Amino acid sequence: MTIREFIQLSILKPNKIWTILQNPLKKIKGIFFLLVLLVSIPGFIRAGKDIASMNTNLGIVAKQFPDLLIQDGKLSAGDNSGFVYRSDVFNIVFDPSGKSTDNDVTSESSQGIPSIGILQDHIVVDTIINTSKFSYEGLNGFNKANVEQFIQEFQSKLWMVFIGVMLFGFVYNTIAVYILMIIISFVVRLLTALFMRAYIQMHPTVSKQLTIAAMFLPATIYMVIGVLGIGGGVGMFMYLLVTSTFNWLLGMREFIAQQNKSQ
Repeated sequence: MTIREFIQLSILKPNKIWTILQNPLKKIKGIFFLLVLLVSIPGFIRAGKDIASMNTNLGIVAKQFPDLLIQDGKLSAGDNSGFVYRSDVFNIVFDPSGKSTDNDVTSESSQGIPSIGILQDHIVVDTIINTSKFSYEGLNGFNKANVEQFIQEFQSKLWMVFIGVMLFGFVYNTIAVYILMIIISFVVRLLTALFMRAYIQMHPTVSKQLTIAAMFLPATIYMVIGVLGIGGGVGMFMYLLVTSTFNWLLGMREFIAQQNKSQ
């Protein structure tokens, strides 16, 4: 069986995936990573939109900074005017007056959006996971032009951030899909033994191929839902666990029926 035939069978005739037992693939790495890519594409698209939004918002916020200066570890601005900038990817609290506190910055992260506080004597970065503080030590003479330059340099490297996010997402999904394969295989064997009175024994490689085949149609649907932006953010793990298990049980039911007819 070729990879093309494997994909056609998995998507168009999921109830016939048991025929893989008769003609399995020689290698499964290619089809496995294709499966991982399918479930990763929605995340890549979301990451791309977030990076683009971050780039746009950085350009906007750069223009909002007043004339400022860091001197003797303290931030000052012309009239001590501050601002709060909110977006869908980050929030910024700029307050050289000393009125805003760390709690004001972390409260901006209550909606699950990272926040940065540029306060009178330090910077607060709340990434949702943790909160870090940085003093202005070594930044004497830092001014608005330096801020704009820093933002421009960061914007020019956002493509590297995007690649990093994609690599992390792909590795994460590779591990998640592999764990799912193990769980689905176990659940199917258990349910088949309990309700169909059949005990599945096959080579591990063939078992993995059947699991991948059972996951392929649900993964394709998941990708389409993610690309179209519908479905309200379906959770990949539980969705694939339930639908792929059902898919494989459907195929094994027909396989068992065929075996009973031939006896």
